[in-house]
Amino acid sequence: MESIGIQSASTERERQPGTCPAIGTATPRRVLIVEDNVFVARQSSSALTEAGYEVIGTLTAADEAIEVALRQRPDIVLMDIYLRGARDGIEAALEIFQRSGIRSIYVSAVSDAGMQARAALSHPLAWLPKPFNDGKLVATVNAALSELDRLPRSPMNARTPATCAPSETQRKAWLAPAHGGR
Repeated sequence: MESIGIQSASTERERQPGTCPAIGTATPRRVLIVEDNVFVARQSSSALTEAGYEVIGTLTAADEAIEVALRQRPDIVLMDIYLRGARDGIEAALEIFQRSGIRSIYVSAVSDAGMQARAALSHPLAWLPKPFNDGKLVATVNAALSELDRLPRSPMNARTPATCAPSETQRKAWLAPAHGGR
C-alpha cells in the first residue's frame, strides 16, 4: 500500500507544471522573462507564478538578460525579439545559449523567414506569437520544459540538442543584419 502512495506522489509531482519531477522534489522551475512591454511582462509573470513557476526576473534589455541568465541560470528564458537597447532578443538568446546552453521560447508579434532563420541558431524550444493568453503561455512553457527534460545533457551540463552551437563566423554572418527598428 505504501508504494501506491509513493507512486501517486510521483505522478502528482509530474503533473505539477512548475515543478521538476526529475529531481524528486517540488522545486519550482525557474523562468527568466525578457520583455520590453511592461503589460506583457506583468501578465506573463503573473500567469507563470500562478502556474507554479519561479520567475527570477523580468528584464527589458539584451545585455541585462545575458548577465542575469549567466549568473542565475534559469531553466528557460521567455524572450521577446524587439528589446530596448542596441541588441535584440535573438542576439541575447544566442549568446545565452552559446555560453550556457540555456534555451529560450521566443515571444513576438512579428516573425518572418529571416527572423526565424536567425533565431534557429539559438535552438529555441518554441515560438509563441503575440497576442497570447495565460493558458497558451503556460501550455507552451510546460511543453517546452517537457521537451527539454527528454533531451540528454551536454558537456556544459545543460540540456541541448545533439547539434553544436554555430561557429563565431556563422554567428557574425547571421547577426549582421540585426533589427533596424520596430
